[in-house]
Amino acid sequence: MVKIYRILDANVNRAAEGIRVVEDICRFHYEDEKLTKKLRDTRHLVRKNLKNIDHHLLRNRDSSHDIGKKITNQSKIDKKENTAQIITANFKRALEAIRVIEEISKTVEGMYETGKEYEDIRYRLYYLEKEVLTLSHKKSISEGIYGITLERFSNGRSNVEVVAEMIKAGIKTVQYREKEKSFKQMFDEAKIIREITKKAGVTLIVNDHIELALMIEADGVHVGQDDWPVKKVRELVGDDMIIGLSTHSKEQALEAVKLGVDYIGVGPIYDTNTKDYATVGIEYLEFVAKNIDTPFVAIGGIKEHNIQEVQKAGAKTIALVTEITEAEDIVGKVEKIVLKLE
Repeated sequence: MVKIYRILDANVNRAAEGIRVVEDICRFHYEDEKLTKKLRDTRHLVRKNLKNIDHHLLRNRDSSHDIGKKITNQSKIDKKENTAQIITANFKRALEAIRVIEEISKTVEGMYETGKEYEDIRYRLYYLEKEVLTLSHKKSISEGIYGITLERFSNGRSNVEVVAEMIKAGIKTVQYREKEKSFKQMFDEAKIIREITKKAGVTLIVNDHIELALMIEADGVHVGQDDWPVKKVRELVGDDMIIGLSTHSKEQALEAVKLGVDYIGVGPIYDTNTKDYATVGIEYLEFVAKNIDTPFVAIGGIKEHNIQEVQKAGAKTIALVTEITEAEDIVGKVEKIVLKLE
C-alpha cells in the first residue's frame, strides 16, 4: 500500500503543479478571469478528492529516493520556445497525472468512485485545454473592412472618437496610425484605444511604432519596407504579436512570405494622398491573391465606389482610410460599404 500512496501523492502534486502553471498564464499573461477561475477550481478539486487520505500520502512521500529525479534532471526535452508550448506541455503533464490517479484509485478498495471522479476531472481538463489554447493563439486580421486612423482627415474628431465609431460599425481590425503627434500624445490616446478595442474583442495594430505597440500591449505592429527589419521586429515583440509588412511589388510580397510575416499590405491600389508610394494597380493585387497564401490587406485609394473591383480581384480584407474617417456618419458609411461587399 505504501507504493500506491507514493504513486498517488506524486501524481496529485504533478497534476496540481501543471494546472497552476497554466492558471497563472491565464491570470497574469492573458488576464482572463473566467478561465483563471475554472483552472483554479479544477486544481482545488484535484487535491480535494484525495483529502481523506492526505495524511497517508504525506507520510509515505520519499522524494529523496525517487529514481525519476535523476532521469528528469538529465533530460533536455522540456525546453520551451513560446507560451503555447508551455501551455501544451503543462496540460499534458496534468492530464497524464490525472490518468494515473484515475487508474490506480480504481484498484484500491473503497476508492473506485474516487477514480471515476478523476475521470470527470480528466474530461474537464480536455475541454479547458481547448479553451486556453484557443486563447493563446495569436490574433489575426479579420476579413472585411480594416480600419485605419488619420486624425487630420477626421472632420475634427479625435482618433479615439473615430475608433469608437468604427467598433460600433462592426469593424474587427483597426490600425492606429498617427504621423503628426508627439510620442507622449500618441501613447495617451493609443492606451485608451487599446482599452476599448480589447473590451470589444477588436484586433489593434500599431503602425510603425514598435515601442508603442509593446507599451500598450497591442495585438500587432505594421511596418514598411524602410522601417525595422522583420527579423529584428520579431525579436522585440515575440511570437504572440502580429507583424504586418507593406509590399509594393511581386518581389517584396514573395520576400515577405520568406520572412514569415503574419500578413502583408498590398498597395497602394489606386492614387491616394495618404501613401508616398507609386500606385501598384489591380494587377499586383490579383497576383498576390492567386500566388500568396499569407493573409493580406488591400490598401490605397479604396472607396465605396471602387471597393467591389478590389473584392473581385481577390481581396478579402480591405483597408479604407479617409472614406471612413471623413464620413459624417461613420456607422452609416460602413454599413453601406458592407452591403456592397456582400
